[in-house]
Amino acid sequence: MTMSKFSERLKQLRTEKKMTQQALADLVNVNRVTYTNWENGKREPELDKVVELATVLNTTVDYLLGNSDINLLDASKEEIQNLTKEEAKELSASLIQNMDTILEAGKEKFNMTDDEIEVMKVLVIKQFLKEAEEK
Repeated sequence: MTMSKFSERLKQLRTEKKMTQQALADLVNVNRVTYTNWENGKREPELDKVVELATVLNTTVDYLLGNSDINLLDASKEEIQNLTKEEAKELSASLIQNMDTILEAGKEKFNMTDDEIEVMKVLVIKQFLKEAEEK
């Protein structure tokens, strides 16, 4: 069985952070065998676990799943400033998609309404803008 882009990136990001499989499994509240099966490509996690993994590993869901080759959360300010217009568009679209994926997982896990999801989007954007102003 060949490893999926997801399992390859999962292992790569974990090893870059110098974490053991057990440590990462503990952080996302699964047993080590379950985690090892994800990393070996034998099983795939539920969406909420993908979101948790991406959060712990400081990456986007899209990068972890192999939908993007840019780990946006790991890019430096200089790298972001040097993006071409097309790359910047892709980055922006990817961040929006990542936020939507995270909120969709939250919607399912916490039984949120569409209105509550829209409020969360506004709160996230407000917080982002506040932090950008402070820098």
